[in-house]
Amino acid sequence: MAEPRDVPKPEVDEENKWRYIGEVKELNKKKCHHVHAQSGKKYDIALFCDEGKFYAISAWCSHMGGPLYHGQIEDYNGRCHVMCPWHSYMFDLKTGANDLGLQQDVYDIKFEKGKLYIQHDSELSLGSYVIHCPVK
Repeated sequence: MAEPRDVPKPEVDEENKWRYIGEVKELNKKKCHHVHAQSGKKYDIALFCDEGKFYAISAWCSHMGGPLYHGQIEDYNGRCHVMCPWHSYMFDLKTGANDLGLQQDVYDIKFEKGKLYIQHDSELSLGSYVIHCPVK
């Protein structure tokens, strides 16, 4: 079973799948966080913070799998976008849409008492998950 490395067990509202990510005052110190999903890499999230606003979208570009959490946040057509570092595709951080018809999944965020939560089916962690394999 996978266990998060050096990360406390997340708080979870199982009914609505709200996953605790961290304290807002700490998360807003960086423009982007790679949020790892226990269910596998393809479910990872890029959590962006721009001018005090947070956005959560799928971490891997729907074009060719580039790491959007390494992308630059830009104002594009009057809206906040991330530019994929591999091929410069722009994705709206609010909708996940792209001018060419590509689409990123977007995730709901909520704040409670200074804590940030993301709604997601999988457990989430700012640290990577380690998979323990039996030794033969």
